[in-house]
Order: sequence, then structure tokens, then C-alpha cells
Amino acid sequence: LGAITLPMLALTEIQDGMSRAFSWADLSLWPTYIIRPVLILAIMALAIYFGWSPNATTAMGAVIIATYLTSIGQLISLERRLRTVVPSGPRDYRPMIWVGIALPIFVVEGFFNLLTNVDILIVGYFEDPDQVAIYFAAVKTLALVHFVYFAVRAGGAQRFSKYYTNGDRVRLQAFVRDSLHWTFWPSLAMVVLLLIAGRQLLLLFGPNFGSGYPLLYIMSIGLLFRASIGPAESLLTMAGQQGICAVIYTAAFIVNVILNVTLIPLLGLIGAAIATSASLVLETIALYSITASRLGMRCSILAAMRPPPPIEAR
Repeated sequence: LGAITLPMLALTEIQDGMSRAFSWADLSLWPTYIIRPVLILAIMALAIYFGWSPNATTAMGAVIIATYLTSIGQLISLERRLRTVVPSGPRDYRPMIWVGIALPIFVVEGFFNLLTNVDILIVGYFEDPDQVAIYFAAVKTLALVHFVYFAVRAGGAQRFSKYYTNGDRVRLQAFVRDSLHWTFWPSLAMVVLLLIAGRQLLLLFGPNFGSGYPLLYIMSIGLLFRASIGPAESLLTMAGQQGICAVIYTAAFIVNVILNVTLIPLLGLIGAAIATSASLVLETIALYSITASRLGMRCSILAAMRPPPPIEAR
């Protein structure tokens, strides 16, 4: 049943990207993150009301219907809006160029998602189910911080591309500075709030989950390191450096696996948290170094906190 949604999920990803390219936030974000979840809940509630069993099969049916309705509705809206800004003309298909650009980005996205989940899988291999549950709860509690990075990245990629392609380095540097502030300070605020309320949040899962509270401090270090460079990976990708980004994320994933396999048998859940945080730190250092060497830009919150140089000096 889940596979039935894949064509529409792929279509939605393409439509989201096209909408972001035109800065149409309503079309890029609302269908996926607001309308579809609400439809899933509404359809599930209606199904239960009309006598369907509240099980996984019914839930997947609701997901399928909501996904198709949302994707088709987004497609119709996007096509109507594109007709007003893109004139009709000859069609030109270049699949190999598309694959050459898309494949490294696919690797980046794939390993980025693996980095946020592989530690849970390895913990499940070495530890008992109750320990896995504690670690999972701690990880997902801090996952709220990722929303800041995603929001800035979703809203900034097209502007990175625009300024870089136009050779407008002044605006590019200014926007990079803004994106660093937008990423780091809200992330820091969320981390502080989660550390303050973290124990109480974990206890909502059960009386034994409070033992995962120290993990929040360790994993917060890696998250703040990542937030300190903002959406540097997005900047590099929009500047045509997606290949080196793929190498960095592949290496970070391998390091993450090696550290987890090494430290979990020795330190348990603490070892998993250290491994994941350390891999994020290494990933951050690598992205910062590549951004500085290939684009000549210091993409870090420390650099962004300094007064900007005069326009003549840029």
C-alpha cells in the first residue's frame, strides 16, 4: 500500500522545487505540510466514523487518498500559475544533464536522512528494546531543532541560485549572513528550551525515559555545530558544488557508522550520542572548509556576527 503513494510523492517533490524556484511558498509548503496531514486525519476520522477498523490498513488508505488529492490539486494550481509567468515555447529534453546534476543531490539527501536515523538502527542491534525506545525518544525530541534548518533551506535555496548565477556577490554574501542568523539563533533558542523542558518531555513517554535526558546535552552540541554554518550545503549545491557535497555526506555517514559500532558496545546510549554528535561536527567542519576554499566565503555564525565590510571592500 505504501508503494502506491510513491509516484505522487515524487511528483510532489518536483512541484515543491518548482514552486520554491518562483518563491511561491503557498504552493511549495502548504500542500505537503499542512493540507496533506489534515486530509489524512480527516479521512481517517471519517473512515472510523463509517465503521472501518482503526488499523494500519485503514490508515494507509487514508494516506493514499490524501496524497493523490493533494498532489493532483497542487499540479493543477501550479500549471495555472506557470502559464501566467512562463511563455509557451519549444520543448527541450536533456535527461543526461539532469541525471548528472540530480544524482549527487540524491546522494546528499539520502545520506542526510541516513545520518539522522542510522544511529537508531545500530542502537537497536546492540541494545535491548527498552534502551532503543529511550534513545529514540531523545532523538525525536531534539528533531524539532531540524525544522529551523529546513525552513531556512527551503526559503533560501532559490535566492542562493539567483544571486550566484547573476554574479551578485554583494547580495549573495548579505543573504548568506542573514541565513546564518536565521538558522543559528532560533536553533539555539529551541535547544535551550528543549534542555530546560527535556526531562519533563521525555517523562511523557514513560517513567523510565527520563534516563535519556543526558543524551540531549551531547546531541545538542552536534546540532548547534550544524546550525552554526546555516544552509551551507544548499549554498554549495546552488553554486554547482553538489558533487563535493555528496562526498562529504558519504564520508560523514561512514564515520557515523564506524563511531556508532565502536562506541555503543563500550558506552551504550552515551556512545551513540557521542558518535552522532561527532559526525555532525566533522560534517560541519568539512562543509565550512569547502565553502571557504571554493566560494571564498566564511559561512559561519562567528563570521556573520562581525560587522560587514564596506561595499567598496567587498
